[in-house]
Amino acid sequence: MSIVQDVAEWIHARTGGAISAEVAAEFSLTVSEASIVMGQIHRESRFITRIEHFCMVGDNGRGRHTRRLFVDAAKPPQWRKTPVIGINGDQVVRFDSVTDAETKGGFVRVGITRCLAGQQKQHGGYRWQIDTTKGADQCTATATP
Repeated sequence: MSIVQDVAEWIHARTGGAISAEVAAEFSLTVSEASIVMGQIHRESRFITRIEHFCMVGDNGRGRHTRRLFVDAAKPPQWRKTPVIGINGDQVVRFDSVTDAETKGGFVRVGITRCLAGQQKQHGGYRWQIDTTKGADQCTATATP
């Protein structure tokens, strides 16, 4: 799972929401990193969130404006991997996803997605399409473009 999903579920389980310092302490992040993750949670449509603004008074008696994030609902990620296949004559390459084709096969993600959308005919010498065959989760060959 991603850190965003983990933090969102942790905040959702808390009745009082969370501020970035609490998230940072729980997940071994800096306060800045925790703040970025919380902002991502608030922006994603799969999380139903609300923010409470308040003034936190420190030991010196001075107030500081801060926000507390509440996650009312945390849905699982909405994306899923789509297996792709590249065909060049007799040579066939299969990958779990376009991202795997990029990281494991050395292909360029944008080139493959343009082929899938019909905007270009081939990328890296291969014609690309969504793999609908059984056992599509196995990469049978890796080629370098």
